[in-house]
Amino acid sequence: MYAKIEQSRLNYFRRHQSTIRAELYKGIQDVLNATDANINSSEVGKQIILPSSFIGGPRHMHQLYQDAMSIIRAYGKPDLFITFTWNTKWPEITSSLLKNQTPSDRPDLCTRVFNNKLKALQYDLFHANVLGKIISRIHVIEFQKRGLPHAHLLIILNEEDKPRNPDDYDTIVSAEIPDKDKFPVLYEAVKKHMIHGPCGKFYLKSPCMRMCKKIPKRISISYQK
Repeated sequence: MYAKIEQSRLNYFRRHQSTIRAELYKGIQDVLNATDANINSSEVGKQIILPSSFIGGPRHMHQLYQDAMSIIRAYGKPDLFITFTWNTKWPEITSSLLKNQTPSDRPDLCTRVFNNKLKALQYDLFHANVLGKIISRIHVIEFQKRGLPHAHLLIILNEEDKPRNPDDYDTIVSAEIPDKDKFPVLYEAVKKHMIHGPCGKFYLKSPCMRMCKKIPKRISISYQK
């Protein structure tokens, strides 16, 4: 279905070049007006202009980049970089799978659940201000292999809420396992999703053992005269 929709959009721009006034795009007549004897205009072929309204096209990507740089120039450098990843164990996904199905077999379901989860995160950040008042933000959604999505968010905080010292960052980011008694829900989430193992010679069937890098590795140093 994606290929069908993409082909339909491409066909529209191919047949409506006059509607989007393709002749006004800079550089469209460069080849025809070139004086270089080595350039043969008959070998160039027909040029089809994809405007910035074509999602995923070069002009669309360049426009998004320019918009992002304009935001940075107006509000300053981002304060927080947040990555929101997709989880194969979300109950909204696992409860809807048929027998012998995996999450990668249902990209439609995964995308819908991910979109709702991302909206919930955006509400907490942009409206509930759980990390402080946000004056500007930029985010992009990327898709990994087998169609698994994840999002990157750049956040610019208000002047009063900007982290300026290690103590401020410690209130936002933590590299420690949460206290089991004070934060039981967070502790279980970190234990389930962010801790590697168990592995080793007693757990040879663990998925990580198939591609174990055997760390730490022995280091051999050679000297040359």
